[in-house]
Amino acid sequence: MDWYQVALIVSVVLLFVAGGRIKQLTKEVKDLVDVFSAAIADGEISKEELDSIIKEAKDVKDIVAEITRVLARVG
Repeated sequence: MDWYQVALIVSVVLLFVAGGRIKQLTKEVKDLVDVFSAAIADGEISKEELDSIIKEAKDVKDIVAEITRVLARVG
């Protein structure tokens, strides 16, 4: 079995098991990218912008941890 087949199998299992969590992860990553992009637009990151980046990064971390827990129960 090559890496492509393994990646495909993992992706399918992830989609079935994680369900809506994938959609939530996509949203959280988008939010993080949006906040980060806005923060670096002027070439400086303020304390408030840094706080927002950290909050969004924690949201991404939390949903990844949740997906990991779900997959650990399956495997």
